Amino acid sequence: MSKKRRGFTLIEVIIDAFIITVVFGALIGSFIFVLRTVASSQLRAGALALANEQMETLRNLPYDSLSTQNGTILPHGTIPDSQTTTSSGRTYYLSTSIIYVDDPFDGCAIPAGSNLYECTDGQTSTTQDIIPMDYKRISIEVREAADGVLLASLSSNVAAKAAETSSNTGMLLVIINDANGRALAGATVTITNTALGISVSGMTNSRGQLFVAGLTPDNHNRYHIVATKNGFSTDFTTPRTPQNPNQSQPDVDINAQQVTIQTLSIDLLAQMRVTVRSEVGTPLTNLAITATSSKTTQFNPVVPKNVYQVNSDSSGVALFPAVEWDSYTITSPAGYLVIVTDPYQEVSVDPTSLREVSFVITQLTNWPRITSIAPTGGSSGATVEIVIEGSDFPGNTTVLLRKNGSADILPASFSVAPNEKSIDATFNLMGAALGSWDIVVQSGSQVTIQTNGFIIS
Repeated sequence: MSKKRRGFTLIEVIIDAFIITVVFGALIGSFIFVLRTVASSQLRAGALALANEQMETLRNLPYDSLSTQNGTILPHGTIPDSQTTTSSGRTYYLSTSIIYVDDPFDGCAIPAGSNLYECTDGQTSTTQDIIPMDYKRISIEVREAADGVLLASLSSNVAAKAAETSSNTGMLLVIINDANGRALAGATVTITNTALGISVSGMTNSRGQLFVAGLTPDNHNRYHIVATKNGFSTDFTTPRTPQNPNQSQPDVDINAQQVTIQTLSIDLLAQMRVTVRSEVGTPLTNLAITATSSKTTQFNPVVPKNVYQVNSDSSGVALFPAVEWDSYTITSPAGYLVIVTDPYQEVSVDPTSLREVSFVITQLTNWPRITSIAPTGGSSGATVEIVIEGSDFPGNTTVLLRKNGSADILPASFSVAPNEKSIDATFNLMGAALGSWDIVVQSGSQVTIQTNGFIIS
């Protein structure tokens, strides 16, 4: 009797092929994962070995030699603050930081009020230590050179064999805050005195502080301080001279056995988008729009800290891509007059924000223009008197409040100043809808609208 042999159907072949593919795919994925894990472990092991090697090298140096080339310990030493090095065929970025530590055991250096003194790590003491160089702290970080990923980090305290001795040098505490007054860690602080050949750089700690001891005294306002951080604004002190004495944040003095304290503020940059239109709503292109900050570096005369200028594009948009948080006055080129700005000037800009600004300008010298309104809001049901400041408000000028979906609110009374620079209007807000209302000023056929100019709450 012959035996019948049963073959595989097409469906069985497909299923078997699918199973084999899944199994081999999983095996290959696992193999790749293992290879990557091994490579990552080797990379981190190499970084840790490099960090340990650097730490042992530094611990074998004389105590007085423990100072980096640009760090906060003076005089500067020969140890690089950062360097790129190769080990076992891999490239690493190695950074070294060495700072003085003020230990509360023998008092602290920074006056903190109420008969207290603060150490650099935040601890306090009732005793002042005018020589706060108790010991040094070495911190080493090793990162992957390609993408900056932290692979290893070591820290160690090193003490001198001898005790502290009297010093005729001074100390500087730099405090870096953000826009809300909170401590900002990781900010780079650079301190220079070109007359004395001093240049010191370091990073703020978790309390937003950088403390430098051993500075040569100088009472000629020549210690210049700059605070920076990637993606953040910059803050700084400025030179004070007999010809230019009125600095908002002057360069500082350093006095022997005293702590000079300087606070600076930086925060993440923002953007501002100004849409520029004519009195009839036409986008205006290729116009230089200027934003001037209210912060100053000097007073009497006033010198603004930041002045940005951007040309409007084909859509009438002037985009300011990186501005410091502040309040800005927006101005137009010569030959143009500002009709309204929404929001009101000065325009406030918060960190990381995108501030939208509507900017209406004209070349017509008789067009009604609004510069300010007070108050900018009132309570529903109340009667409120509004004063509108500006220019070119002739005797036939009218004013009203307007909101989509609501009836216009006409003034119960109003008057225009003889000099045509202000309007005094009284509005009854009984039954008025809550929210933003436009202020509409009209003189003949000329209409000026302050969008969202009044808030009813």
